[in-house]
Amino acid sequence: MQRSYFLAKLIGPIFIVGGLGMLFNTPVYRTMFERALHDHMLIYLSGILAFVAGLAIVIMHNDWKWHWPLIITVLGWLALVGGIVRMIAPQAIESFGLVVLGYQNFFTIDGGVAVLLGVLLCYFGYLDPTQLFPERAPARRRSRLRRRR
Repeated sequence: MQRSYFLAKLIGPIFIVGGLGMLFNTPVYRTMFERALHDHMLIYLSGILAFVAGLAIVIMHNDWKWHWPLIITVLGWLALVGGIVRMIAPQAIESFGLVVLGYQNFFTIDGGVAVLLGVLLCYFGYLDPTQLFPERAPARRRSRLRRRR
């Protein structure tokens, strides 16, 4: 669980800052993305970064229990698969990206989702009551099988 808190503290602020940039500086972000989509080397290099980050998360945090750390696991797998696709087929990313950028509200929606996800991760990473106040954490269930005396 410590890895979950660390990764939430790391990923949450990145999502918040990136999302706020998309929301408050949309014209610059649109121009950056349009230019980047025409540079296959840049797409490939971003694929390497996404692949490394995603693989690190998947190796260290492949937790599929239905609880908040599942968000981190899913993000790791998305980064891994996204990195693979960028490295293998940068031209497909260019085509897909140009279609996505055609939607006028893309940066508003993507930025809003990123900020919300970042706030959620920061809450669990920095302010989770079970981490701040261990005495308030739910008591562990006792095993049904009792030890023999």
